[in-house]
Amino acid sequence: MIKPAFKTDPKDYSEEEKAKLLTKGLRDDSIGIYRSVRDLTRDDLEKEVSLIAKSFGIYLEFNREKMKSNGIKDWIYMIRVTIPGGGPISSEQWRIFDEISNKYTISNSYTGYPQPSLKLTTRQDIQFHHVKKKDLVKAIKDIAEAKFLTLNGCGDNVRNTISCPISVYYGFDTNNIAIKIAKYFRLPSQLYVQVFEIDPDGIDSNLENRESFQYTNNLLPRKFKIAIAGIIKIDNKYVVDNCVEVRTNDIGIVPVVEEDKIRGYQIYVGGGMGEHNSYPTFSTLALPIGTVNEEELIGTLDAIVRIQQEWGDRKNRHWARFKYLVYKLGIVWIREKIKEYSGIIVGEVKNIDLNHKEMHLGWLKLGDKWGYGVFVENGRLIDGRNGKIKSMIRYIVDNFDVKLFITANQHLIITQIEDGQRKEFEKIFKEFDYGIRDGKPYSKLRINSIACVGFPTCKLSFTDSERFLPSLIDELEKRGFHNVSASIGVSGCIAQCSRPATKPISWIGSGYEMYMLKLGGSTDNLGEPLIDFEENVVYLYQVPAKRLADVTEALFQLYEENRDLGKDAGEVFRKLGNRKIIEYLKSHEKVRDLMKPHKFDTKIEGYREYHELLKRRLNEVNKLEQG
Repeated sequence: MIKPAFKTDPKDYSEEEKAKLLTKGLRDDSIGIYRSVRDLTRDDLEKEVSLIAKSFGIYLEFNREKMKSNGIKDWIYMIRVTIPGGGPISSEQWRIFDEISNKYTISNSYTGYPQPSLKLTTRQDIQFHHVKKKDLVKAIKDIAEAKFLTLNGCGDNVRNTISCPISVYYGFDTNNIAIKIAKYFRLPSQLYVQVFEIDPDGIDSNLENRESFQYTNNLLPRKFKIAIAGIIKIDNKYVVDNCVEVRTNDIGIVPVVEEDKIRGYQIYVGGGMGEHNSYPTFSTLALPIGTVNEEELIGTLDAIVRIQQEWGDRKNRHWARFKYLVYKLGIVWIREKIKEYSGIIVGEVKNIDLNHKEMHLGWLKLGDKWGYGVFVENGRLIDGRNGKIKSMIRYIVDNFDVKLFITANQHLIITQIEDGQRKEFEKIFKEFDYGIRDGKPYSKLRINSIACVGFPTCKLSFTDSERFLPSLIDELEKRGFHNVSASIGVSGCIAQCSRPATKPISWIGSGYEMYMLKLGGSTDNLGEPLIDFEENVVYLYQVPAKRLADVTEALFQLYEENRDLGKDAGEVFRKLGNRKIIEYLKSHEKVRDLMKPHKFDTKIEGYREYHELLKRRLNEVNKLEQG
């Protein structure tokens, strides 16, 4: 049973909570962060320092492949740059990022030979992988030269706020709202400036003298994510663009548009992807609690984050995310607490369609100019089999005054392109082999699929992700599925950073070169493991990597045979239900040998309890919708 220790007694705090207290809310360096990041007598960081360094956007990692081959931890660092709303990033700023990657991220992990790369993320960040400790301080100082920070990049605080990057071109500046929210929830920066000896000029380091969220000495119980959906125009009608998959976040914000104007914002709470194998947990989508006006927005967000800060579980990190507070204590309880903390009365719940999602790829008409969405497979910006994309972007920023935006699907939008420059850009794309993989155009399946980092750098990962998915798609293309109307999500572990379960078919790392199947996802629905609740077993929990193409092929065939059941593959799988899918796969000649039941009590217990909690919460939502 899921038993969070809400409003945890300090005597029961976890070791992580006790370590965070030592810094007094990132205002005190009693644990020696300044000294530790400069201590080159060791390649790693002390345990307490590595925990706190996450809030500075630094993850201590090690090369997982080298560890497997020789048992030695080759310590490396990932640095995450927070870019609220994904941009804008100027040509000059991108050149700085590109030079940082050239100096500090050389690795042979992605193409088989040494070269640099940048990683675009689902939270519209930029990540630099394979950074050595000797370069850590220099890299962060270089990032500050671009007027960006790594503060809030990781850690137990509000993370980078994401939004639709192009909604502003339709008259709804959700990007600017994301920037405003990110500034409000930014951590105190004095210690950050001190540790990395950054020139505070231009970064607003004196946060105490401006309106901002008041973090306690041990920050938040866990990471906290906020997203804002966009508004675009289709066929002369405004629609919500859920390109950020807003309900996968702790807080989702959706503009309410009436008569071509934003009349307020609907707030969703309690989304989160991460799970745990040793305890009953679940992935879930946020639920609507009602609407607020623009003047109430920041105050409402402040109250919600304060609720999590005060009430969240600080004993059990596996139950410390905000979703457990929401699903256990309820929507009405959250609304009442918002009123208690802020005086704001949250308004009615509206029934808003969140199923439309734009990928923002190819040519985009943006006001009186153009944009172009560049497909970056799994966000790894590199020169490789998909073209010399990293060099192409560098050439563009060296020769054109453009603005760049990172999408929540790990792609890159080039904006401020004049109408007369379009042919010149198309020539550039061709010269750098963009749009072509192994002599063929990118397939529909490849463009719509997604993976997180996984091996070799992510220390949470069980197996490969971003390096595995391209080869899986290569194989499926050979089998004739290049233009199938479905997509695949892959995550190297149960943290599920790539939001894979929003895809009809998702594969979650469950061991080295082993993956668990989740089925039935879509933009506004979440896929789940293939559980037979009557038999109390899970199917396809540990599928060998070399057999994923067989299972995926069988599922594509099942979808094609039943596509009249729903508007997309996710809906088809949901309507078929797990028992029919299990029966079908047991009879399929290519995969029936894999259909062995797996006893996984914690996984089944977590999802069984989740379904019960979801019924209660949806009853609350229905009553609120009815007034």
